[in-house]
Amino acid sequence: MQEDVETLLNEVKEHYDHPLEVDISGEASGVLTHDQSHQQLKKDGTLVVAVTDTTNVDYTLSHELLHLLFQMKGYPQLQFHLLSGDPQVDDQLYATSTSLYNAAVHMLVVAWQRDHNLLTDAAVAQVLAGFKQNVPAEADDQLVIYRVLSLLDLLGFLNGELPAELANAYPQALPLARELYDLLDAQKLDSPFGLRRAVVHLLARFDTVIERLGYQPTNDAEFATLTPVLSHRQLRLTLDQVFMIKHSGYRDRETKEPAYVAMGRSDEQNAFVLPLPEKETTPEAFQQLYQQSLNDILTQYRLDYTIR
Repeated sequence: MQEDVETLLNEVKEHYDHPLEVDISGEASGVLTHDQSHQQLKKDGTLVVAVTDTTNVDYTLSHELLHLLFQMKGYPQLQFHLLSGDPQVDDQLYATSTSLYNAAVHMLVVAWQRDHNLLTDAAVAQVLAGFKQNVPAEADDQLVIYRVLSLLDLLGFLNGELPAELANAYPQALPLARELYDLLDAQKLDSPFGLRRAVVHLLARFDTVIERLGYQPTNDAEFATLTPVLSHRQLRLTLDQVFMIKHSGYRDRETKEPAYVAMGRSDEQNAFVLPLPEKETTPEAFQQLYQQSLNDILTQYRLDYTIR
């Protein structure tokens, strides 16, 4: 294990309250893809970071550890608390919004890997080989959204510079992916607030892109929860001053009841979902709810958030 990766592992362990183990197994396929590592939580609280392909362990392990580290440092997390009523649609929405969120986070991951000399010529070749293996060249429109999302992630990895061979293979998807990449590249991602703002913009722009392709927008501004990043001042304000509670057309994933979604007044993005029982949804109850401090609401419902 490279020294910088070992240092990263120790830093992650310092931020985690339970034991953290690394499990490295599998053969070397010769390609790098995002499905070659995962996390597994044991019943005793031990977190296992598993690498299942040994093509480039330092690259793959550092990638997974950095996802963990950003989470532990309070970078906003993508969560799913709502149901549309159609499980297949839900799965599609989960997948697309996760890909968009990860594309933003991966730009932070890649920046660290680049600074620590992990993006060698060999690593780049392995990533490109994995991409070609998983993303077929354009022959029809059926996979256009998948290609756009995959190319967005690859553009982030390559700092926006694709080999000519790849650029020529995706004449429809690449301009759309580049539009999304340019939006991300113009943002300052290296803080929890900056990442959240960038992802909010990215989710919105993605909807405009797929609408141009003739698809229904995802409505991820409401459907996908992006945990809030708040100032001390905002925490002292009333709930009503920072968020609007929307009686959503979606249902709460846990209760299966109509959902109440906190939409940011400044960015109109779902920041959390309140599991309100029916007796707390009267006009009088809402008036009282709105006048509580935001800090009290977050504490009462044990909601995830980060302080700027």
